[in-house]
Order: sequence, then structure tokens, then C-alpha cells
Amino acid sequence: MGPEKIAARMGQAVALHRGGNTDAAETIYRAILRAAPRHAGAMHLLGLLRAGAGRLEGALPLLRRAVAIAPEHAHAWTTLGNVLVDLGDAVAALDAFGRALALDPGMAEAGVGRANALQALGRPAEALSALDGVIAAGADVAEAHNSRGNALRALGRAEEALPCYDRAIARRPTFAAAHLNRGVALADLGREREALVDVEVALALSPEHPGMLNVRGQLLRLLGQPGLALDSHDRALRKAPGSAETLAARAAALSDLGRHEDALGAAEAAVRAAPGWAGAHQNRAVALGHLGRHEEAAEAAGASLERDARSGEAWNARANALTELGRFEEALVCLDRAAGTHGRNPNIPYNRGNALRGMGRHAEAIAAFRAAQELDPGFAEARWNESLSLLALGDFAAGLPAYEARWTRRARLVRRHTEARCWRGEDLRGGTLLLHAEQGLGDTIQMARYAPLAAARGCRVVMEVQRPLLPLLRGMPGIAAVIGQGDPVPAHDAQCPMMSLPLVLGTTVETVPGAAPYLTADSGRIAAWGRVLPRGRLRLGIVCSGNPDHVGDRHRSIPLSSFAPLLGRDVAAFLVQTDVRAADADWMLDGSGITDLRPRLRDFSETAAALSCLDLIVCVDTSVAHLAGALGRPTWMLVPPLPDWRWLLDREDSPWYPSMRLFRQARGEAWGDVIARVAAAMPAGARLAA
Repeated sequence: MGPEKIAARMGQAVALHRGGNTDAAETIYRAILRAAPRHAGAMHLLGLLRAGAGRLEGALPLLRRAVAIAPEHAHAWTTLGNVLVDLGDAVAALDAFGRALALDPGMAEAGVGRANALQALGRPAEALSALDGVIAAGADVAEAHNSRGNALRALGRAEEALPCYDRAIARRPTFAAAHLNRGVALADLGREREALVDVEVALALSPEHPGMLNVRGQLLRLLGQPGLALDSHDRALRKAPGSAETLAARAAALSDLGRHEDALGAAEAAVRAAPGWAGAHQNRAVALGHLGRHEEAAEAAGASLERDARSGEAWNARANALTELGRFEEALVCLDRAAGTHGRNPNIPYNRGNALRGMGRHAEAIAAFRAAQELDPGFAEARWNESLSLLALGDFAAGLPAYEARWTRRARLVRRHTEARCWRGEDLRGGTLLLHAEQGLGDTIQMARYAPLAAARGCRVVMEVQRPLLPLLRGMPGIAAVIGQGDPVPAHDAQCPMMSLPLVLGTTVETVPGAAPYLTADSGRIAAWGRVLPRGRLRLGIVCSGNPDHVGDRHRSIPLSSFAPLLGRDVAAFLVQTDVRAADADWMLDGSGITDLRPRLRDFSETAAALSCLDLIVCVDTSVAHLAGALGRPTWMLVPPLPDWRWLLDREDSPWYPSMRLFRQARGEAWGDVIARVAAAMPAGARLAA
């Protein structure tokens, strides 16, 4: 093929390339290179074509060879620089752009590329300065404005970045990357719904682009649609199976769906795909945290920080893990570091509030939760945790309204019976009010006290409760009917979730309806238990653990062997719970002297009758504690350092249950020390000799 033929074929290939017929153009470029292996122009354009198709590894050797053959080819140096940036070698890219600009100082594309390399090297201020110079020199091109927006975003100036993207789009309306970046800037500003519109426009211009699909998934997750987010990430992975960023984002969506093991698998795949990327390790830390593997989560966050000590997200993730491990002071140090690099993230003051709550510094925790809400007014988790601290401090006037945030939390409760209006305490004389359980069995027992108060206002009260509580609650005075969850619900004029009753009825610490007993056991069952349980010794009931799936179980459940100091010849001890951990069951069998009542505790009515025949119940914070208190039985409850809000702070009694005495564990104190105080308080003849 002679020079004239080659020139003609090059013209034909360039026309096809510009027209979008890249397959035909590539065929011609390759034919030219077979005929003229050192044709730098064909080599450069074939590399450019492959780079445009995302085939970066195939483009790189062609471009390196092109600049070696024709070192005066500024455009080839620029294309090489762009490919090197995309491949993550920004240092080599900076050199390539420098060579292009040395050959042609006014070359706008090389100036923009150099700024992109500076940005990739974590030097956004230099990138911004370089772009300002390019634009001032007259290069009013879409790429320059788009890159300027990216530099401003990296500097935390997302609001200023938006006009840059607008200018880029005005100069090239089909510039998909500018639409995408505009959406990301809107997301930085918390405007996720607007952001999603821009990302959808970008995808319309560049269908099935994996990076854009990944950003779309992240936005859908932020908008509370993790299922749709997961679908978007999966589509992205079909196009780019090894993308660490998409794998990490997929892990976050899976976590939101409660699929925590799958989330960990995706996060670990991201680490394998990019072991040097801090974000992959940070996402793994989050997944481990959801699985309760907090030591490993702290280590994974540490691995992230080894790779990027400026990562606010990783400092935040490590703080979360340390808070769960009770290492609150260390968590606060991490949060200070997070705030220094990511100060507008509402999760940082939110997590500070959690650490301060763990330390018992509730007033400071409330201030932190409110700071989180100032950054994100819709932050329901912060409002919820604020309510827990307010209630623990006894500020029911502020705490009970804030407690309603439970309905809008990410792990929100399902709001039921919404076809009827929610009762707000208004006159319902002659009407029917449905009160319905919403949380745990203990919560329902505690709130059942309000049903007669509502009925006293002249309305007909129907209670819908968990089925295990039906026999126990059906005997309550003044209640028209008690039905089980899942039973047909009778016609009613209004409804109210039971945990909202203290708010509706204006409860304060001083006005808690605490008269007990407000529940009674069946007299026949009490008589039967009286014949079974021996007299002559102190009859002690023990409850050492609750539901292992409860979010705070590790703080409240105690090994049964820890109660040994309460046992002795003057004590007849009985285990009064239906679920027992394997280690506790083994200890009972090994001559503990505790009688296991599980075979006889068929329902809560049976448990109530057994409790009615005991002289003292020593328990952790479970539904049995509420039942014993509601029956007016002498109950000594072991309370962890961060107690549930209803047990308040710094007091040994409970306004909810007058017969209850609280034994509080100090921070750092072993449960054995608390139980020793319980043993010291027991009647002298019932105490094990020292």
C-alpha cells in the first residue's frame, strides 16, 4: 500500500471513526498498520478508538509506541495521558501531559488532562488553578468546565461545582459525564431526588454504562430503595464484573436489605478486587459491624486507614466498632478525626451521640444528636436516639414526642391499622378504640396498664396483642376484648400503637400509672404452683438471659453460673425463663442446685402463676421482669451501664413498678460485683456464707 493509498485510507477511517462506525474504522487502521507498521497516526487513532470503547489495556501499548515513533505528536501524548489517568497511573500521566504542553502550550485538551491527573493525585487545588488558566486562555470547552466542577467537588465546594457542570452541558448537551457529575454534586448537597434525575439523563445518553449504573444504585439506596439499588449494581457488574466500587456499593445495598452475610461476601470481593483501595476495607468494616463482629470491624476500618488516613468514612466506621465494644473514649478520638476531614457528614455527630450515651453523658449526647439533625433535618435515627437520652433523663415532655421517630427510622417498624385515624387522646365516648402491640412482649406488658385508663374515658377498648400474652391479658378489668395478632379485627373508630399511649395520655415521671398489681394470675394455677414449690426456704426466681436476637442482648444477658453467690441451703432457686443458652443448661445439670421450670412454663399465664408463688425474683431486663413488676412481686433487676430508657438513671426504684428494686452495673464493673451486692442485700439466712 503506497503513501497515497495510505493517506486515502486514513481519511476514510477517520470519517468512519467520527461517524461512530468504530468497527469499520478499526479494520482500516489495522490494515494500514500491517502495511506501514510505523505509521504513528494510525497507531494513535487506533489507540484512541480502543480507549473510547473502554479497552484501555489494549490502547496503552499502541499509544506508547506512537509517541516513541513520533515524540513530536502532542495529540498522541495527550491521549496517552488520558489513558494513564483512567488506568490509575496519574504520575506517568502528568509527565505525558507535560510533554504535550511543551510541544503545544495552548493545547486545551492537554491542559484539562493535566488538571485531571493532578486531581487523581489528590491535588484538587492545583487542578482548579490549572483549569482556571486553561479557561482564561480561551479554552471555553465542555471538558474544562466539567473538570473544574470535579475539582471544586473534591474541595468540598459542591454548590460552586453545579454552575460548572451547567456550563459544560450548555456547551455540549449530550455530555453524559457532565450530567452524571452534576448528579453527584447534588447528592453531595443532600439533594438525592434531583441527583437521580441527572443520573438517569446520563444513562439515557450512555445506556448500561457501569459507572453510571453504580451511581444510580447508590442514589436509590440513599432514597430508601435498596432493592432497586441492588438491581442497578447487578446490572453494572454484568458490564464490569471486577469493579471494586460497585461491589462495595452492592454490599451496602445488601446490608440495607438485611442480607448481612451476602453483604460481607460482596465487601470481601471488593477487597480482593482492589486490596489497596481504602474504601473496600471500610465497606468490609461496615458489613462486619452489622454482623456483630465488632473486633474484626475495628481491624477492617484500621486497614482502611492504613491506606488513607484522611478517610472520614473509615474513622467513622472504626468509631462505630469501638462504641459497640464499649471503648467510648477511643471512639470519640476517631470521631474527632472524622470530623476534621468530613465535617458536614451528619453521621459523625450522630455517632458521637451514641458514644456519649454509652458513657452516660446524656446531655452532651442530646446536643450531638441535635447537631446531626441540623445537618440532616430528616435524620430519624438521630431523633430516635435523642428521645432515648431525653427519656432516660426523665424529660418525658420532650422525649415522648421524639420517640415517635421510631416510625421513620431506617429499621422502621411496620405501622399497622392505619386505615383508622390514630387516637390522640380526644373524646371517643361511645366509640371503639383499638390498642395494638408493636414491639416486644415486655413492652406490651408494661403498656397494658394504660388500657383501663383509656376505657375509663368512656370508650370501648379492644386490645390486639402477641398471641403468647392472650391468656394473661384477657382478664384485665374494663377491657371489652383482647385479640391476638392475626385475628379478625372488629370495627373501631380509632386506633393507637401501645407504645404511644404515654404520649397520648400526657405521662410524666411523676404521673406514671404505677399502681401494681395491675395484672393477676389465675388463682387455680397459683394454688397448683403453691403445691409444687417447696416452703420453708426463700423461694428465689432467677432470669439470666433473654432473646439472643435482641439488639442489646450482649449487654443484659449474664451467664447463669454468675448467680451462684445467691444460692445456699436457705434458698430454693428456680429458673423462670423458657429459653436457655447451652452453657447455662450444662451448668444447671452439673449440680447447680437450680430447678429448671421450663417444662411447666407453657405460656405467660403459667409463668405469672409461678412468679406469684416466689418470694423474690432476681432478673435481667426481659419480659419476665415486666411481668413480675406488673404482678407486684418483689423483683430485683440487674441493669447494665447503658440502661433502657424506662429504668431512668441513678435511682434504685422504678416509677413503673413500685415492687422493683434496681441494681445498676457501673461502667467497667463486672457482673460478679453487682451480684455480690445483691447477695449482700438478701435476708441473712438466705445468703451463702462467705
